[in-house]
Formats: sequence, C-alpha cells, structure tokens
Amino acid sequence: MAFMKKYLLPILGIFLAYYYYSAKEEFRPEMLRGKRVIVTGASKGIGREMAYHLARMGAHVVVTARSEEALKKVVSHCLELGASSAHYVAGTMENMTFAEEFVAKAGKLMGGLDMLILNHITNTNNPMTVFIDDIDQVRKNMEVNFLSYVVLSGAAMPMLKQSNGSIVVVSSIAGVDRQMYE
Repeated sequence: MAFMKKYLLPILGIFLAYYYYSAKEEFRPEMLRGKRVIVTGASKGIGREMAYHLARMGAHVVVTARSEEALKKVVSHCLELGASSAHYVAGTMENMTFAEEFVAKAGKLMGGLDMLILNHITNTNNPMTVFIDDIDQVRKNMEVNFLSYVVLSGAAMPMLKQSNGSIVVVSSIAGVDRQMYE
C-alpha cells in the first residue's frame, strides 16, 4: 500500500496530467486560412503585428484603433501579405456604443466571426499617480481597459458561439511609456 501511495499514484497523476494538457493537434498556419478575425488596437505594436501574421495565414481581418491613417496602412499591408480580406473601422473604445456597433459591422463585413483579439489599452501618463488625484482618468482607464472588453465580448458572443470561435485577450505593459519608470 505504501508503494502505491508513494510511487504509483504520483506517476499515474503525472501521466494523466500530460495526457489531459497535451495538445491534441499541433498548430499549422493553414488552420487560420479563411478564419474571420477582429483585432483591436491594431494601428501599431502587437496588434498590428498580429494582423500581419493573420494576413500571412490567409485570414479575413477587420482591425480597429483610433488612427484612421495608420489603419489604412495596416489594411493595405495585410492585403499585400495575402489576407483573404482586410477592412478597418476607426474609432475609440471610450465609446461603448462604438464598441458594440463595431463588432456588428465587422461581423457583417466578414459574414460572421471566428476570433476576437482584444489588444487595445488607453494611454496613461503615470499609472501610479492616477489613483492619487485623478478619478476621471481612473474611470476612463477602467472603461477602455476593462468595460470595453466586456462590451466587445458580449457583442461578439452570438457569432462566436455559432462558429465555435475564440476570444484572445492580450495583456502587455508595452503600451505604457517606459520613461516614466526611469
């Protein structure tokens, strides 16, 4: 009995964990060919690069951010890279009505939705000082960095359920100005 508790059960546990958590299918770029994907915060940085990678894999891409000029360049480059289709809708995630309407418009442009990539954040000068003296800035940060994610996910859920799709949330401090810490 001691042998079973000390050796056999842990080995069985490790085996079962490996079996349960190992990928059933390895990722292949062609798995995304023809998939309908929204990428927020796609005018620069991680969002732009994700849109480019999705385009190389042949996905349909709809991108959004505040900068219309930057989005035009992203869409143009996505088409050059081989996206099945690429569109943009410029706007701010401070406006929850825009967020909800954006998902509906993107779904209509692509004929549905397979993946929602939430990558946007609001710019903050110094994230530590906003808790001291600027409640309006805290409210804006919460609306853009949290509430808009909820609104976008809720608006996308019917289409994602229909396609058995996914929601991807990117969390990065890369959007914060590093000079404030120096």
